[in-house]
Amino acid sequence: MIRFFALTIALAASSLAAPLSAQPAAPTEITAPADQPWLHEPSNILFPAAIDRFARTEVKDLSNGRLLDVSIAYDDPVAKTHTNFYVYHAAEPSTALWFDVAATMIATNSKFGTVTPQADPVAFAIPGATLASGLRQSFSVTQLGRSSGVALIALGEWIVKLRMTSPVHDAAQLDAAMDRMIRQIGWPKTLPPLTAATPYHACEKARPFGPDAKKRKLDGAAVLLGAMAGKVDTDDRSKARDKGEVPAPLALCIHSDRISGRLPIYQGEKREDGYLIPLGDSGELLVVERDTLSGLLLGSNGPAPWSLTVKKHDKWLQYASYDAMPPPAQAILAVQSEHPVSVTTVYGKDNSITFSPDAIGDK
Repeated sequence: MIRFFALTIALAASSLAAPLSAQPAAPTEITAPADQPWLHEPSNILFPAAIDRFARTEVKDLSNGRLLDVSIAYDDPVAKTHTNFYVYHAAEPSTALWFDVAATMIATNSKFGTVTPQADPVAFAIPGATLASGLRQSFSVTQLGRSSGVALIALGEWIVKLRMTSPVHDAAQLDAAMDRMIRQIGWPKTLPPLTAATPYHACEKARPFGPDAKKRKLDGAAVLLGAMAGKVDTDDRSKARDKGEVPAPLALCIHSDRISGRLPIYQGEKREDGYLIPLGDSGELLVVERDTLSGLLLGSNGPAPWSLTVKKHDKWLQYASYDAMPPPAQAILAVQSEHPVSVTTVYGKDNSITFSPDAIGDK
């Protein structure tokens, strides 16, 4: 069977995506009548023309027109307060994960001067929900305003994030303003299964990262299994939502290290769980984990390899595996400078998997 798949891979092989150091897509303006609500059709969320004194001022697509990452801006001219809603398709639709990333981006932003949280994160429920599935937090800042904050919730496969910064409101007033805005957008009448939101905490025992790991020789069968993982994961999530099953929360804690002093690292509760690095704060992840399935099914000698996967809004990019867990600096360098060995589409009707010619055949 493996030899049969290797032949199929060879017929499908073509050039793949560029390394992640490439520039992101330029924002494109979406025409939305100023006096009419605007519907983000993929998530079925409706954004009014105005909320309290906030007028909707622009709608932008940050994903080449595919509506996988959009920004909806509102402004209050009286309080000179600016707000952005972001809706993006997340590979790991977790409230706790993407809330912590967003809150960390505020807390570590030197442009805000001294940043002080008003209180611990607050869990909230959106209209129509019985569970507090969102998280919200406000901060006092000493530059670029008086306060800043974030409210975020995972809704099915989508993340909805509210960011607000004000030169007038204090942190408590900003928190109340965010709460009012969250309650006044048009949430879907039928909500997907939701889970109670609990913030992440610092790891009790942060995993030490070792020296650079040795890259494994490419194996066509192992690459095939890795490429199929994205589609299997996506299908399983979709079936679970259709059955009304509540999504299991990601069991993660916050590592003491950060990338460039800002981007957090999240590790699993067990040593073999690996770690995650958010590639910014809009739903894309670098995941380093042990490829137990490949090691088990292919009967490889010794411990299972460590896989390196970038999970984007609409596709998973698989990179070469390693004999041991690569440290964060090595993993980031790999995805910035190397081409993936496979790209798997995980959104929409396109079910394609594209392979690197180097990844196919017997080695």
